[in-house]
Amino acid sequence: MPRPIRVELSERACATEKDAHELLAQELLFPRYYGANLDALEDCLSEIAEPTRIVVKRDRRNPKPWFGAMVEVIRESAQRSCYLGCTIRE
Repeated sequence: MPRPIRVELSERACATEKDAHELLAQELLFPRYYGANLDALEDCLSEIAEPTRIVVKRDRRNPKPWFGAMVEVIRESAQRSCYLGCTIRE
């Protein structure tokens, strides 16, 4: 069995929403036409077809509203997928 893909998404390390989308697109090999918005993220996550885990690291001291919305899309996508898993660390 192939080793699962593991991606860390740190709220502290992502200064902007664009940074977070770029990280996910690069690490998860999203298509070049990826729209870098929440709808496009949900679409691309739904197409993942190999074991993948996104580890989200929240920043309690400096929470970003846009990051919370992104985490919710990731969490909901993981609940619907047999290939995608999500771990949230606060």
